[in-house]
Amino acid sequence: MSVLVLLHAFPLDARMWEGQVPVLEQAGYEVIAPNLPGRDASDPSLASWAARVLELLPGDFVPVGVSMGGYLAFELWRQAPKRIPALVLADTRANADDEAGRASRNETIRRLREDGFGAFWDELAPKLFSPGVPEEAVAGARAIASEQPVESLIATVEALRDRSDSTSTLADIDVPALLLVGEKDALTPPLAAKEIVAGLDKARYVEIRGAGHLSPLERPAEFNEEALLFLHEMLS
Repeated sequence: MSVLVLLHAFPLDARMWEGQVPVLEQAGYEVIAPNLPGRDASDPSLASWAARVLELLPGDFVPVGVSMGGYLAFELWRQAPKRIPALVLADTRANADDEAGRASRNETIRRLREDGFGAFWDELAPKLFSPGVPEEAVAGARAIASEQPVESLIATVEALRDRSDSTSTLADIDVPALLLVGEKDALTPPLAAKEIVAGLDKARYVEIRGAGHLSPLERPAEFNEEALLFLHEMLS
């Protein structure tokens, strides 16, 4: 049985995968969906989070990472490439934050500390979703995000701000990879996914029509169909 590790997007937790876990399990996969950073936000680095994930896993696995989860998938590859037979990456990018991006992360940290979750969410939410997304999808995501401790949210922003540039890692990835991206993704647009594809040896690119940055939430059926097709072809 193949093991899939579902790596969630910021500022959500593993509950963002509720539309995928039953489908993947019914298809015969063992699914693990860790909450990161969890309740211990004392070490805000993707490298340490990847090490913690690897401690949970006894053997080979396929990372399925969305946004921040994609950054973490690259870190998992750097730490344990021989244990990863394939990758599924969605709505993510390979490059690190530039100076402007780091400044924006610092402003997000300030807003969280001084203004709290509400102001933070109001600023972020329009960038996460495509126009016309069902209100229940937005409300569900907000409910998940609002339960994260502010210190955990801050630690995650610090980890995102300080993450390694994975552009040079792409040339080392010699296993099949699926790149999924929402057509309307405003944070990591299709161009960012195409740049990853261009740097990989064995990559498949799929654009999910009408979806924004959280494609598994907005278009779960399409996401599941493409992921399962890829996994069946590559792991069977």
